[in-house]
Amino acid sequence: MWIFRSFLILIIILVIVAFAMHNTGPGQTVDINLVLAKRYNVPVITVVFWGFILGAAVAWLLFVSVYLRLSNQLHKAQKAAKGLETEVSALRNRPIEESKNLLDQGGLRE
Repeated sequence: MWIFRSFLILIIILVIVAFAMHNTGPGQTVDINLVLAKRYNVPVITVVFWGFILGAAVAWLLFVSVYLRLSNQLHKAQKAAKGLETEVSALRNRPIEESKNLLDQGGLRE
């Protein structure tokens, strides 16, 4: 599965690079007006590249936060399940032990 995922990521990166290379030319520049800074005559490929990097970083951060949250929930659920299995095992064995104690006391043995 990881091979398929890695191959898919590689294909996506190649498509983005091919798109950027195809759409760039000597005179293709843009002006960028950010909140704190203005940039003039920036090549389109630079904008596409940094946009891709920023998007990948945001997606990775979201993935890590979701992964950690789900990992924590899984750990809690496994701990609760283990406690419940212990309780069920104790409840299943309890009548057997009580019956054995009654038999050992001479209550029902012939």
